[in-house]
Amino acid sequence: MPRWLEKLLGALFPYVPAPMRPAFKRAFLWTLIRVQGLASGRGVRQGWRIEFLDFEIAYLEPFEYLRPGPGEIEVAAHFSAVSPGTERAVLCGLPGARRSFPYYPGYSCAGIVERAGARARGFRPGDRVAGRLKHASAGTAAAELLFRVPDGVGLEAASFIELGIITLQGMRKARIAPGDRVAVLGQGLIGQLANRIARASGAGEVIAVAPSRARAPVSMRPGGADRFLASRDPDFDPGAVLADVVIEAVGTPEAIVTAVRCARRGGRVVLLGSSRGLSRGIDLGALLQQGAIEMVGAHISDLPAVDDSPGRHSYRHEGELFLEMLRCGRLSVDELVTWRAAPDECNAVYEKLARGGGEHVAIILDWRRGRATREAA
Repeated sequence: MPRWLEKLLGALFPYVPAPMRPAFKRAFLWTLIRVQGLASGRGVRQGWRIEFLDFEIAYLEPFEYLRPGPGEIEVAAHFSAVSPGTERAVLCGLPGARRSFPYYPGYSCAGIVERAGARARGFRPGDRVAGRLKHASAGTAAAELLFRVPDGVGLEAASFIELGIITLQGMRKARIAPGDRVAVLGQGLIGQLANRIARASGAGEVIAVAPSRARAPVSMRPGGADRFLASRDPDFDPGAVLADVVIEAVGTPEAIVTAVRCARRGGRVVLLGSSRGLSRGIDLGALLQQGAIEMVGAHISDLPAVDDSPGRHSYRHEGELFLEMLRCGRLSVDELVTWRAAPDECNAVYEKLARGGGEHVAIILDWRRGRATREAA
């Protein structure tokens, strides 16, 4: 929905009696999408998607979308990967996260092309694709945000595509040299991917660091970390880690300080976690100067869309590289999946995330299961 229409709906809502608001919203959206369809000559399609209706309230809801326009692709989803950090931040209203609702989570999905709009070259119905799509049974996306999934790569693994791109661009800034000792602070999904990509990049030793040992079994699976350290253990000493490169995949001020202390003198710290929290009272500059530490920020928004440049590879390059690493066996993500949920289990999924996620790392929504699939059929 265009932002100006969101604002219009928001402005009208307070004047609608509370009991009538759900019906008003449905009528407003029903009319809006049909007007847009008539104006553009595009048909209306039905599907199911996950919506955050308010803080800590997530439901599977029916919705409507338009058939693909010029340069767009319609995709029937098979799998979408939950991004625990971003989605939990919005769901729980953490600092730095969006705080307006409804919110439609998800941005890493894989499925099958249903239709290709005009000028969407390189795709045809039946193609297996992955890219930036919401948690929904189907939807449309710009062709430049989708990647063809190569033979030999499963759609579940391909649904990690956006998370893989986020991690790859951060790891590239880490400039890992063969034999480097790499510490990865934070063992959520991005941290777990960083363990594996660091190993594929030639790290001599990968050390996983997290507050507790809840995710140690996943971190230590084949292809992951060599050692696991719990920062809450009484004998944990960040100064003894002496890492050449530290990947900070948490984003809190406290985690950034710990990351700096885990680096050897002259080492490098890469900030891969999205910032959460306030950093008052922390003299980060002094810590960096004392250890002659180089600190580098990494965020997917810094990636060029298409053209590569020295030291910076494009969004498309990173996506194709991630899929190729899966295809040739240099990288595996199957071991990271700790929960395969049907979309109509989303309430249980997000209740677990709201409580911190526990032992879960990668949560995959299987759109071939549950109410969304039965009713579409």
